[in-house]
Amino acid sequence: MLKEIINEVEIAIDTAYEKMSKQDYLSYVLFIGRADVVPYIDQINGTKCVIDYQLDRYYDKNRDGFYIRYLNRNYRREGFRYEGDDGIDDLNIEMMIYDHLWESSYFLKSLVRIASILSGKEYIWQPEIPDRGKWEFIHKQIINPLKECGSSLGFVVEKAYSSDIRDSFAHSLYTINKENRTITLRPKRGITTISFDDFQDKFLYSVVLMNKMQNALERNHDNACLENAFITKPFLTPDGVKVQIKAECIQKGTMSFPRYRMIPVTDD
Repeated sequence: MLKEIINEVEIAIDTAYEKMSKQDYLSYVLFIGRADVVPYIDQINGTKCVIDYQLDRYYDKNRDGFYIRYLNRNYRREGFRYEGDDGIDDLNIEMMIYDHLWESSYFLKSLVRIASILSGKEYIWQPEIPDRGKWEFIHKQIINPLKECGSSLGFVVEKAYSSDIRDSFAHSLYTINKENRTITLRPKRGITTISFDDFQDKFLYSVVLMNKMQNALERNHDNACLENAFITKPFLTPDGVKVQIKAECIQKGTMSFPRYRMIPVTDD
């Protein structure tokens, strides 16, 4: 099961990245370059816009590592099931992981940006992730646009996401029936039941999606840095500053550090 999910997710992500690069190369570069808006930084650089913004990634890095270590520990062999007390403990841990993952602003910002680019819109420099109403947000801003433009990534997100699971675990509104192998969820919209197997599918799709999407971003980012050159034409930031992006690898001893730089362009 896990191998099939990994394969499906990787194909969807690779296809999405390739389509972004061909459809709107500038937006693609901004995406893999983690372009963002940071208030007050324009006092130093002349623009609030930055490239290689790492703070959001920093918040998720340790948690993402925990997700994958957990996955590797329990899913090294096919057929892992929630059985016995230890299995029910693992089920609770996975619901916690699931809840945390779908609350990640960095993860959701990445998905919204991909959906915007593939839908033929511009790169979103500063997505607004709501604290409430995530079901509507994820469906209207991520799943539906991706599906409408024919991206298989939309179907992957749809298979992964359930607001009922997220809401019920976040508010301790669920019960586990070991005999029937079901989870009863009590979100605001009403009681619903999901089987252990259905939850496991959603959990695996979610963790694999987050991990593979981040891996693809970093891989494409670092590959572009091997060019050691400007990889975009001059363009205007949202606050009207003309810049150009340079990708390069900086050598420090035996270590190589890939980075992007947003360099102001003068008309002289």
